[in-house]
Amino acid sequence: MKTIATPSARWALLAALILWLLVSWSPNPRPAPVPATAPPQDFSSERAMVHVAAIAQMPHPIGSAEHDRVRDYIRGEFQKLGLETQLETGTGEISRRGYHASAHVENIVARLLGTANTRPVMLAGHYDSVRTGPGAGDDGHAVGVLIETLRALRSGPPLRNDVIFLITDGEERGLLGADLFMREHPWRHDPGVVLNFEARGTGGPAYMFETSLGNAWMIRALQAAVPQAEATSVAYEIYRRMPNDTDLTVFKAGGLAGMNFAFIGHPEFYHRPQDDIAHLDRCSVQEQGRYALSLTRILGNQDLAAPSSGNAVYFPTRLTSLIVYPALWVMPIAWIALIGLVTAAWFGRHARGRWIAIPLAILAALAFAVAAVALGAAYLLEWPLLAGIVSFAFVVTAPETIGWGWRLTGMLVCPAPVFLLLVPFGSTLIVALGFRATAPILAFVVLAILTCISPQLLLLFRRVCFSLPTLD
Repeated sequence: MKTIATPSARWALLAALILWLLVSWSPNPRPAPVPATAPPQDFSSERAMVHVAAIAQMPHPIGSAEHDRVRDYIRGEFQKLGLETQLETGTGEISRRGYHASAHVENIVARLLGTANTRPVMLAGHYDSVRTGPGAGDDGHAVGVLIETLRALRSGPPLRNDVIFLITDGEERGLLGADLFMREHPWRHDPGVVLNFEARGTGGPAYMFETSLGNAWMIRALQAAVPQAEATSVAYEIYRRMPNDTDLTVFKAGGLAGMNFAFIGHPEFYHRPQDDIAHLDRCSVQEQGRYALSLTRILGNQDLAAPSSGNAVYFPTRLTSLIVYPALWVMPIAWIALIGLVTAAWFGRHARGRWIAIPLAILAALAFAVAAVALGAAYLLEWPLLAGIVSFAFVVTAPETIGWGWRLTGMLVCPAPVFLLLVPFGSTLIVALGFRATAPILAFVVLAILTCISPQLLLLFRRVCFSLPTLD
């Protein structure tokens, strides 16, 4: 049996595909920079930028006179806010992947006391820069974020837990300050969670791109603190396979739980003279501040002595806030998709278009393979695959004509997860790694999209075949 769509249904299918594509390409709304006149308990990027401007006047690598000026400026700003700082001095050392470095470093450490501390929340960033850039994004903005977060916390009710502010030194030489802190500082085992702030560019959306293991409780806190958070579990699956490290790498190796935040727009300015105050995106600073302040207030009032275990799968879409569910659901979802595909193929075994089951089956096998090695990335295939299977079931079990009704409604909605998950993933990869490096992955993404919307494409291009009359 051959199922076709009425002309109006075909136009509706075409409109739906175009609509979901446009929605998936549209950027998520970003918070506007908050002026210095905002209420004192709010985070203001304009207030934070005052500190960034003071810090990022010129390059300030370790061992330079400018480095010492920045160090003293930061300590002075903490003192103005009523918090005395420690200057942890010593030798930081690192040996990793054939790279060895050591140097004298000076960490800036301070502690805001809570009312009934369980374990502290630690906010971290580094204040040294490379020799080739003034470091407004990497990582002067993080220092400004931490100072402004402290000011906002002091303006509101006290938290239950202590808050440790760690501004490390020597990060650009190889995470040296973090190494010193985790080897020698008496507070090194105190934090219940670390929030580390970084940058690999000068703008763009700020992402939560890395967590420690057993992250479900942290992701739930992130969901509560910043519902529109830019955070995906696939980002960590990618990041942990890359030869990149931040201070959080050292904190995690020392047994601390934590999350990593960064913006990656304009990577061409990374470690360059253009990493200055003029090129720094105020919206990115506001987003980092929103993470820092909102999460500190949420986590600062939780019992961090014994957090729950388990990992989470998490991702936002252009139409929803952060979606979070246990990683234990990944394999059952894969089995549901496979069983659904087999069932649809059985009931539609006599229908034309049953060939669609073959590419869907290949995608299902890939979903199982991804789930076996990277639970956090499986959602990218599972939900589009489920949508494709549902559409396939609609087609192969339909009557000869699909017009307006519940089947068409389902087929108009099903492309949503296909585009809303896969298109932003590809776009983010291009920004992070460049088009050439991501070309093979992008080719696979396009094939996956075409596979999952193949039932819609089949109906869109299938026409009624009129037989010509024969002459006797």
